[in-house]
Amino acid sequence: MTIIRISGLLLLIAAVATAVSVMTRLNSSMEPLAGSPIQVPIILDTGQYVIAGAARTLSGLGLLAAAVYLWFALRGSQPQAMGIAAGLLVLSGAVTAISGAGMLALAGGIPQAADGSAMLTAWDAPGWVEPADAVRWIAGKVGFTLAGLGLIALGPVQWRIGGLLRVSAVADVIIGVAMLFIWVDAATVMHRVSGIAFLLWLIVSGIWLVAGLLKTPQGETQHGNP
Repeated sequence: MTIIRISGLLLLIAAVATAVSVMTRLNSSMEPLAGSPIQVPIILDTGQYVIAGAARTLSGLGLLAAAVYLWFALRGSQPQAMGIAAGLLVLSGAVTAISGAGMLALAGGIPQAADGSAMLTAWDAPGWVEPADAVRWIAGKVGFTLAGLGLIALGPVQWRIGGLLRVSAVADVIIGVAMLFIWVDAATVMHRVSGIAFLLWLIVSGIWLVAGLLKTPQGETQHGNP
């Protein structure tokens, strides 16, 4: 399998892992109670929360590896621009994997509340739980932000390649900018839209690359090593 197709396969793996992580996290946890002395997620189903954390870790590692392979495939024509885009996506994948590892740590440290009761109000939490949750939270947002910046940086690379990728380049920049609103608490709807858009980007880009449809600036299909 060629480098470009491997990168596409890795993006598809990241997409599947992302979808699994989001679904299992939503089903397995809820927001902390307002009156709780420690503000960490209430885990309703430890098994599903472990799956969510593992899937988030896999998603980050998949994006990281895909970015590395993309850089190898396109560095010959646009080394600097592609290096910036790939570097941001590599960092995004690494930080996202750290967020997933934080979820796995919490799964073993937070008692399960199957009925969603106020079990945390009287819980004597270990000292490491709040820092681990803070790492999970901030790493998730930073990873998403870096992915958005990576898409913004990737847009000009695709524009220079030309063809249908110019349409994708515009979409990448729009999605990337929307992803930066992850830091605005009031933009809840934007968070969901940008999250779905990024998932679709992973799927469409992965299929595009696996199918071998990427064109070089000279118009030749990228079949192997540059």
